[in-house]
Amino acid sequence: MRKLASGLLLQLAIGMVCVAACAGESNSRPPGDAAAAVVGLAGMEAWDSLPEAEKNRVLTEIQSFFLHQSVGGDLEDGAEAVGFKFEWADSGATNLSPGLNGGLFSSSNGDPEGKIAEFRTMALANASTLAVAIMKFGYADIADDKIAAAQTSYAAAVAEIRAAGVHVLHITPPLVYAAPEENAPKMTMRTWMLTAFSGDVVFDLEDVESTDSASGTRCERGGYWEICDSVRSTESCPSKNQGIDSPSGQGHICFDPHAQRFAKAFLYAIYLAGGGAPPATVPSGSASSLVLLSTAALVLIAMLSRRRRGSRVPR
Repeated sequence: MRKLASGLLLQLAIGMVCVAACAGESNSRPPGDAAAAVVGLAGMEAWDSLPEAEKNRVLTEIQSFFLHQSVGGDLEDGAEAVGFKFEWADSGATNLSPGLNGGLFSSSNGDPEGKIAEFRTMALANASTLAVAIMKFGYADIADDKIAAAQTSYAAAVAEIRAAGVHVLHITPPLVYAAPEENAPKMTMRTWMLTAFSGDVVFDLEDVESTDSASGTRCERGGYWEICDSVRSTESCPSKNQGIDSPSGQGHICFDPHAQRFAKAFLYAIYLAGGGAPPATVPSGSASSLVLLSTAALVLIAMLSRRRRGSRVPR
């Protein structure tokens, strides 16, 4: 009976070690497997919290390209200012750098179908090395008379790109200032993106640029979000390369500090989409509990081992 009890206790102790070890690994993911996430304001702090070696992966390991117009240029300018430069890549380029690549659409603003076609072509042409494909609609692309066709074409392009083994990082379309009727379809597009691509990484630009940096309150007008006056490009806080916005209907981003702030969240979204591991989500106190559990199990094993040696009868 004593031998049976000792055996059961030994199995229990070994099980405790296994539980502790498995619990410690519960947040790991296979390399290159992108975690689903919506990256907003918290992405700025998450980026700052990454070790430098992990940040540098977006320059050396995670090949991406970013096609855009104007507001995308604000994000690129912000990224360069915080030390992460996008290398220029024309739409359709196949000689991409190992990390961040960015360039302009050939299609004009207001032509979402043309932009989507360029996006699909470039992603498929680079599929053998590309980790993350990114496009950003312009605010003129998402209007009441264009949104349905844009959704259909974009979803089809994403399906083709995924089938080629490339991750897609989605970006909610930018908002404008003092034009609620123009922001309505953009918010509709945001809702659709968050639902249709809930298993992917989405950079929620709308959330970021419609949150006042000082108060944390939502900037709204006429029942719809808008880019905050404190965030948009003005004479007192201009965009680096996109000029000063008109009093309404535009939504470029003040370079210092806001484009730089937002770029951190954008870089974090690229990192996640390329397979970077998000911070561990072990509940508070769990780590110390696992240590105690492991220690207790090892002590119990040692005690049982000594007890067995002491109970042997000499022959």
